[in-house]
Amino acid sequence: MSRPDTSPSPRRDLWIPAGFVLFFVALAGLQLWFVLLANRSFSGLVTDPRPAAGVHAAARAPDWTARLAFVPSEALAGTLAVEIAGANGVPMTPDRLAATAERATRFPQLLPIALHEVGPGRFEAPLRLPLAGDWAIRLTLTQAGATSERIETLEVAP
Repeated sequence: MSRPDTSPSPRRDLWIPAGFVLFFVALAGLQLWFVLLANRSFSGLVTDPRPAAGVHAAARAPDWTARLAFVPSEALAGTLAVEIAGANGVPMTPDRLAATAERATRFPQLLPIALHEVGPGRFEAPLRLPLAGDWAIRLTLTQAGATSERIETLEVAP
């Protein structure tokens, strides 16, 4: 008499946990691909509202005007040129001129700008910004004991 073969047969249901593992590995790979795609395609330029157009923007100073120009020398760095003119359009040299670059982001940016005079009513400063986009340049001018302020918007490309 021979005994019947009672050895266990190989399990045929092991594909179920293997399917779960392969699904989640493929999902993680897809998410990694999306993260890499997002990082490669992000230009660094964000679309925040223009800072000088906000509710808390300073009123325009009627007794002087300012014209700003940013000449880039490398990415996010360059020279800021400021021209100050009186109400009549004549270049004016104030007693004191202070400037800051401001950007309202998740972590607000506030950078002091060290302007130096290069001519009558003309000032320049080296400027290195951490982010591209619209920056508010706050100019505070003191002339004959009176202080006034204005905010100009400067767009910096990445």
